[in-house]
Amino acid sequence: MYSLHVYFRLWAVSFILLLSIAVKAETIQVATGEFPPWTSESLPYGGFFNRIISSAFKLSGIEVQFSYLPWKRALKATKVGQFHATSFWGANKSREQDFYPSDMIESDSIVFFHKKVVPPFHWEKLTDISTLRIGATRGYTYTEEFWNLADNDKLRVSVRNDDLTSLRRLVKNEIDLFPISKVSGLYLLNKHFSKKEASEITFNKKNMNTGKDYILFSRAVPGNDRYLTLFNKGLKQLKQNNKLQEFRRELPQ
Repeated sequence: MYSLHVYFRLWAVSFILLLSIAVKAETIQVATGEFPPWTSESLPYGGFFNRIISSAFKLSGIEVQFSYLPWKRALKATKVGQFHATSFWGANKSREQDFYPSDMIESDSIVFFHKKVVPPFHWEKLTDISTLRIGATRGYTYTEEFWNLADNDKLRVSVRNDDLTSLRRLVKNEIDLFPISKVSGLYLLNKHFSKKEASEITFNKKNMNTGKDYILFSRAVPGNDRYLTLFNKGLKQLKQNNKLQEFRRELPQ
């Protein structure tokens, strides 16, 4: 017959195992895409933004499982509740009927990349570039004005599934302009192109858009308001501890 001490040890081991299973069971599913170095399956921590997201949830004992999809598909799948949330997106009021936007994670500037030209390329308003061939990535926010002008044939925009394809088209002179985050554009040029090809590309310093970036939580998922609250709480703590600056310093070049 087991002693009381043995029974207690068995109970303690069982309790710890059950507790471990319970902790591991809470996992949030996040749809994301390729936008290195901000998000990427090939980068440590999944890139800058996904590192912030997993770190914020970790403070509440929640693990994050990222699924990398084309951006437009990630948004649609999250909208109907196939994922808890999607990372990351710019501000867009029209999406708030389907999503809970988080507190702002970070801001990022979008600029036009182009071939080096003489005289230097210059623009003030989007209609100034109406005669130029512009690349764009499917599903990206950019600005409402940009897409409205494109939809009404006021801008010559050709859409592709990813940034790298459009940068390759830019190098080959198949398009004249490509809007992209300055950090992301320089990263992709450095990683995927020869020094000669990269040296032929520059960017205009005028911002097309200074975006405020968020994670979007699907309203179709019951209880997602709790995850929104926990994420915002963790994000606030990371900011207070200067973790975002630390993560940014560790971005791959």
